[in-house]
Amino acid sequence: MEPIIVAMCSFCFLFLVYQLYKLYDQKRDQCCYLLHYECHKPSDDRKIDTKFCGNIIARNKNLGHQDYKFLLRVIVNSGIGEETYGPRNIIERRENSPTLQDGISEMEEFFIDTLDRLFRKTGVSPREIDVLVVNVALLSSAPSLTSKIINYYKMRDDVKSFNLTGMGCSGSLISINLVQNIFKSHKNAMAIVVCSESIAPNWYSGNDKSMILTNCLFRSGGCSIMLTNNRAFENRAKLKLKCLVRTHLGASDEAHNCCMQKEDDQGRLGFYLGKNLRKTATLAFKKNVVGIAKKALPLREIVRYIAVNCVWEVLRDLEDGSVWRDIIDAYPVKTTANPYMEKYGWINREKLEVDVWLIFARYSAVLFSKTMKWEVL
Repeated sequence: MEPIIVAMCSFCFLFLVYQLYKLYDQKRDQCCYLLHYECHKPSDDRKIDTKFCGNIIARNKNLGHQDYKFLLRVIVNSGIGEETYGPRNIIERRENSPTLQDGISEMEEFFIDTLDRLFRKTGVSPREIDVLVVNVALLSSAPSLTSKIINYYKMRDDVKSFNLTGMGCSGSLISINLVQNIFKSHKNAMAIVVCSESIAPNWYSGNDKSMILTNCLFRSGGCSIMLTNNRAFENRAKLKLKCLVRTHLGASDEAHNCCMQKEDDQGRLGFYLGKNLRKTATLAFKKNVVGIAKKALPLREIVRYIAVNCVWEVLRDLEDGSVWRDIIDAYPVKTTANPYMEKYGWINREKLEVDVWLIFARYSAVLFSKTMKWEVL
């Protein structure tokens, strides 16, 4: 009887070890490595310097003298510089009559340029791609942009494709989050994330200051990223995704309405940036930092912060000298000031001073505030 019991116990033990190893191995296959990326730099004939921007503004007959002064001041103070690029219909003076083909041509030029270089430098064939995610917020065509890429590169018929629109500047991080979740259920997968914005069909030709700001702040560009969870590429990867936190304020009417694509009073289509954008983006940034701090800060710092903060709260609220006296007397606290509140208290502040460049460069943090932590490999 004893040999049978020993055999059963040994079997149970080995089965437990196997399950633990299986969980560990499965977790290793869920990693997200950034293998390579390529940014798009348009040709020099699409370059827009400050002087050319002034000429574009001067062509808009709907603007008054004060509007000209306002827009020129925004362009000069925005820090955009002299090396930015715009769509071809703006260069060709057709900004008042854009077509759908203008937007598609702008995206195709970006797709081919970045993806060709991405496949060439990584040595990965288009037919090896398992997941394709394209994010262009203000352009939705049929067939989709993902279908155009799949057709051009003749990818496999089982490639998983996702075409995201309306996500704003946070769409690139949302796309990576989507790939990260797919990697949890697919081993040795290769994914491509393509992110850009279509400026050509979305140039605003009216005189609403809240809508014409986008003409001054946004330009052409984009990036294609190759991601994988294949451990064979770990030594070739540039970065490894450690954690990603998403904060969504879409349920708030104030956040929902502070930036949106809409028509002005004259029926001209454009993108509206509300006056409460800074307040809402600051709130999204604060909530997101609170979430990422729990994952990004070392465990030692989190434990010390909680311990010191608890003692500080007790000291502050203590009215009866006999309460917790033994504990307090044993703790070497010489002041009721909380040093960790001074160091990390900005996380709990109701108002945060956020640099203007962050607000304008990531205005869509109003709806989606996402933060990632990468580890350099």
